[in-house]
Amino acid sequence: MGDLITSILILLAVAIGLGEVFNLIGLPEIVGPIVAGIVLGPLILGFVTPSPELSTISSLSLFFIILQIGIESSSDIFSKNIKYVILFAICSFLVPFIAMGIGSFYIFRLPYLEAVNISLSVSIPSISISSVLLVKSGLIKMEDGLRLLGGVAMSDAIAFIIFVSFHRPFLIIAIDSTALAAFIFVIYVLDVYIKSKSDHIISILSKLTDIEKEGMIFAIVIVIGLAVSSLFEYIGITFVLGAFFSGLIIHQNSVGEQTYGVLKRTFGRINSSFFIPMFFSISGLNVSIISANLLPLLLFLIITTSSIGGFMAYYISRKYMKKISPGVSVGIFGVRGAVGIIIASLGLSDRFITTADYSLAIFATVIMAICFTFVFEYSLKKGEAHMSMNPQ
Repeated sequence: MGDLITSILILLAVAIGLGEVFNLIGLPEIVGPIVAGIVLGPLILGFVTPSPELSTISSLSLFFIILQIGIESSSDIFSKNIKYVILFAICSFLVPFIAMGIGSFYIFRLPYLEAVNISLSVSIPSISISSVLLVKSGLIKMEDGLRLLGGVAMSDAIAFIIFVSFHRPFLIIAIDSTALAAFIFVIYVLDVYIKSKSDHIISILSKLTDIEKEGMIFAIVIVIGLAVSSLFEYIGITFVLGAFFSGLIIHQNSVGEQTYGVLKRTFGRINSSFFIPMFFSISGLNVSIISANLLPLLLFLIITTSSIGGFMAYYISRKYMKKISPGVSVGIFGVRGAVGIIIASLGLSDRFITTADYSLAIFATVIMAICFTFVFEYSLKKGEAHMSMNPQ
């Protein structure tokens, strides 16, 4: 037990510290914990080694992270901009993912499970970093910003569905898909019902939002999330989707602004201070050196997803977006982060990919997170300068 506490202490302290350093120099904060795990793990210093106990903490952390992503993704993002959300998800994620999968399978001769899983890990945009970029820039308050966020959230949801389906026999996929479709329909009906009764629900929850009773609201949400996640595990679908979909029905229109604010603040604080740095630092522990023979595959994955996904995002944005420059859209859909690492971690734990493949996915994620954050920032500043010169 002492070794576990010491490992948590070392990982958490270094992960938070490096996260702040990366944030100060304008890089994605999420890269800090990953680097912390790589440095502290067997690859470099060897201060902390992977263990079953740390894996359990990683799974618990993942539950809270995904539940928060679901809460912040709100079903309204999908329903109000469904045309653009689907368009972005298909063109900026699915098309490059398919191209990467085919290339990995036929050109690099990867086994089917490896080709699909590693292509999925590298091709998926991440709502964790994208939402931060949109919020910090103020674009989240614009309709175009919500369309981008919706496209990323839809891509993430599709990625999890692909992940739980691609390795199963067709009959099992059909059964799982039917069960998932039925559950999503139930969630939709429940969401509509909650919205119709929102005034009554808000009046009840408002009585619980004082300091002494906020914990009860938080506990109720966790219990619901765990129950749905357990149901997903029982029917053979990863708990990750359960956590995500249970979070979707919790939004400002269903529980009220005050309660929603309490939940966002609570989840945000506990995740940012513990679960996020722990999950990504533990993820970094499993990274190993990429062998020279994997470098062509790494370059292929990054170039394919960046060029195809970037072109698609640029084209759609130029055609349909009115207030956001195409370069900003490219940055949002090019940045990689939490979701790709989560899928790579799940693939590694399920033995769909090797440690070398996992390391490749992590390196690709870090490279694209840094590069496309710069693309986003540069395009945003260039767009602001253009707007100031041409206010009309």
